[in-house]
Amino acid sequence: MGYVCNFAKGVALLFPLFLFACGNSESVNFISPNESLVSFGGEAQSSSSELLQSSSSLTIIQSSSIITQSSSSSVIAQSSSSRVPVQSSSSVLPSPPNNGVPYIRIITYDSTNVDSAYALCSVEIAGNGIYEDLAPASGKIRTRGNSTRLWYPKKPYRVKLDAKTSVLGLPANKDWVLLANYRDQSKFMNAVAFDMARYMGSFAFVNANRFVEVEINGEYMGIYQLTEQIEHGVSRVNTGNGGVLLSLDKDDGPELSPSATNNFYSKIYKLPVAVKYPKNVTTTQIDTISANLAVLEQAIANSDYDSVQKLMDISSFMDFLILQELTHNVELEAPRSMYLYKDSSGLYHMGPVWDFDGGFAYSWDEDTKKYFVDQDWILHRNRTVSGFFINLFANENFLADYKARWGQLKTSILADVFSKLDDYMLQTQKALENDAIKWTPVRSYIDEVQSLKSWLTERVNRYESALQKY
Repeated sequence: MGYVCNFAKGVALLFPLFLFACGNSESVNFISPNESLVSFGGEAQSSSSELLQSSSSLTIIQSSSIITQSSSSSVIAQSSSSRVPVQSSSSVLPSPPNNGVPYIRIITYDSTNVDSAYALCSVEIAGNGIYEDLAPASGKIRTRGNSTRLWYPKKPYRVKLDAKTSVLGLPANKDWVLLANYRDQSKFMNAVAFDMARYMGSFAFVNANRFVEVEINGEYMGIYQLTEQIEHGVSRVNTGNGGVLLSLDKDDGPELSPSATNNFYSKIYKLPVAVKYPKNVTTTQIDTISANLAVLEQAIANSDYDSVQKLMDISSFMDFLILQELTHNVELEAPRSMYLYKDSSGLYHMGPVWDFDGGFAYSWDEDTKKYFVDQDWILHRNRTVSGFFINLFANENFLADYKARWGQLKTSILADVFSKLDDYMLQTQKALENDAIKWTPVRSYIDEVQSLKSWLTERVNRYESALQKY
């Protein structure tokens, strides 16, 4: 089914102008499941100080039948680099399209710039026969991330619902993330990394992969990956009573976040650490957390494998390192987006794994956005990876166990992951075509997925010999 939206002109003085679903005078075309043309376009006739009261006409074209539906809407513009305008709650909106994935419609209700703060909003989801629908739910939205938020026009978002809600079959929670995956021309690298972690089986929590199309205040924003916010919770990172969730992240550490009150440098390896749970930690709590972490650090620094096994779930540590190496995740060097937690048993666990935008041998060329440029390794060469991640390789018993663990994974991990990847591609075909019209890609997602598969296959085949240099 295709859709053609034409909004009538209207002017009234009071507020800034925004044309619903047609942020400028250009027309954006989308492909619907039956190859019909979907066009959202319009003209802005008023100045930026005017409120548009429009009586819009929606024309739905399906095969030879034409159905016309009229609605009356009030839309207020917002001056924001993220282009999230304000729409009134009285607008009557067309039914969301079904392009093979769920469709999320978000409407904001105030003029907050979502780049700097949360804006109040409602969130409605059409499950499109895959998951249950979600009736409009109140919450708030803002942009999230660091480089992905600052560098690229397609913004990632964080959504906080007012009430714990099950979304797309996932356990009820208030906090959700919409990953834009803008730089990733395949759109699936984070999903592939999450599925590799899921296959490994040693991480208690691994982020879900839910691909959706997103519309904000009538503007089509493209395909997104909906997943969970990494946080303490029974259905997320369940630290239990007295546990802690830590982020090893330069951006959250004392150097780049000097005003934060939840961070510190670790005592032995000087890692930038931010305490994500408990919330609102006191100085005394930070001192205790730092001292406890130092015990684990010292055992690793001493290559004392026996002591480390008493302090940390070693399976999660091994699988964490294997995953960083297989994905060539150079963010391990800073480090950035690396998590570990300590549960009520007193054991540390590595994970959850997160953020592989800088992995997969990225060229760091923002013009070509080219990945898969080499087959280098990050753990055994003279790089700036912290000793926290590599010093234990000096222990022969740990190295032997690590090699044995790789032997268990190497024969079937890619078969499992590629099977899921093929399913994702089949499900998202139309949505990816729509996204490519909204955000012109550098390369075809089909070609990029093939490059991803080829690069990972070669990497797995080479890792056995690379281990000999550890």
